[in-house]
Amino acid sequence: MVRVPNMGMSRDLAQRVSLARVDNVDRRSRVQAARTAIYDNNHPVNGAAIKRLLDQDSLVPSTVSVFF
Repeated sequence: MVRVPNMGMSRDLAQRVSLARVDNVDRRSRVQAARTAIYDNNHPVNGAAIKRLLDQDSLVPSTVSVFF
């Protein structure tokens, strides 16, 4: 919420570039492991196993679907 006042300014654009998350194999594998634990192994979404996988980078166990 600290960066909200910068919305629409040139600094906002610079921050979007510099603070963008990097999508890499480690991130994808941790999200997939969390999804497997939740859907296949019936672990709770807010359980310790999921928190260990995702909390480090504030990740969410979801996938993006693009429809054209």
